[in-house]
Amino acid sequence: MTCHGRSHIVIARFKSLRENNVLNKFIKAAAAVAAAGALAVSGAATAQDRTICFVTFSLQIAYFQSSVAGGKKAAEDLGVELIVLDPQADAGRQVTQVEDCISRNVDAIVVDPIESTSLIGVIAEAGERNIPVATLDTKVDSPHVVTLIGVPQYEASYTFGQFVAGWIIGKLGGTAKIGIMLASSEVQLARRDGFVDALKAVPGAEVVATGDGRNILERSTAEAEDMLTANPDINVIYATGDPSLQGGLAAAEAQGRDIAFFGWDDIPEPFIKPLEDGRIVGFLKQKPAVGGETAVRLLVDHLDGKEITSRFSYNPDVVTTFNLDSYR
Repeated sequence: MTCHGRSHIVIARFKSLRENNVLNKFIKAAAAVAAAGALAVSGAATAQDRTICFVTFSLQIAYFQSSVAGGKKAAEDLGVELIVLDPQADAGRQVTQVEDCISRNVDAIVVDPIESTSLIGVIAEAGERNIPVATLDTKVDSPHVVTLIGVPQYEASYTFGQFVAGWIIGKLGGTAKIGIMLASSEVQLARRDGFVDALKAVPGAEVVATGDGRNILERSTAEAEDMLTANPDINVIYATGDPSLQGGLAAAEAQGRDIAFFGWDDIPEPFIKPLEDGRIVGFLKQKPAVGGETAVRLLVDHLDGKEITSRFSYNPDVVTTFNLDSYR
């Protein structure tokens, strides 16, 4: 065979090898793309298959309705299923509902604690099942709670109490008979304590009575009526939650009493006119929808392996007659 003939054979073999190399690279590239696509599909399916339980406090209260609405918004945005359970302000029922979430093998749990100590055992059970828990507003002493979302209750109440103290000095000459309407939950007791401690700066401001409405409007109204009947000199009421404030307003109106109100939580329609009229002098407005939404988003980030903050807090806004339009 001539050299010329051999060169044709070498060239042919080189072309064949080169084509095989190109083909092999193409096959490898296609396989890599397919694998990435399969991984993406698998990841998307995992995200869509995630389920988060949201155990609220009581859906009879507008504040907690807003909190759950925020959680639903985040769940819809992130493509996760959200199961909402309502214990109706019953601590025992809340524990049972968290147990139900665990038995469903959900991926994560949001809980708005009624009694923190009653949840310690069931949250430990969630931790044993590798189910992360986020709490709203109330701290639960457990290493299995990955984040706490909410207002620093005592501190915000102390600051608000200073605002009320200044008003008492300026409008009432530093003398006031005060009634407190609350629900005996840990959050609202902290709100009471911060407020009372701030009032110590005004010796003439005296807390003369306390009523516990247990976050139920009808009970709050009855408690406020009894409190006002027994204490005809009350001229200021501080309410640590929506039902307590609504109940106090209703009782004062029924008795024709001129009382200055200060209160907490959210601004449902019944508070608009009292704010316009000045019967509610100051109102601490939280952002419950932000809390619920943030809890779900942080849990999803945690499930994705991202580092999240162990404490997400914000300060509530003080609403008065003068800035009400910004919060309608």
